[in-house]
Amino acid sequence: MANNYKRFIHNQFEKAKSTASEFISPRNAEQDEDMIELDPRYVDKLKETADLQQTTVEAIVNGLIAQYLASATYELTPISVDQKEANPLLYLDGICKQED
Repeated sequence: MANNYKRFIHNQFEKAKSTASEFISPRNAEQDEDMIELDPRYVDKLKETADLQQTTVEAIVNGLIAQYLASATYELTPISVDQKEANPLLYLDGICKQED
């Protein structure tokens, strides 16, 4: 029981330290671009879950993102000539993608 209490206090201390360093250190434009906003409805639930699992919200979110990226399909569906003839904008779309 005392060990769990020590971990809880340590986690709270780390959170406070992290929050304080965010207020103290200035942010630059690059950091602002990398930041994402989480829906406030889920933030408290994520914090509770992180505390129970003795981890951080960041670790949970990174894990979820990794799972999503691993399961997402990025294969492009080839467009047939008939589809392009029926919709000439598909030709234009293909040209634009080649230039990128």
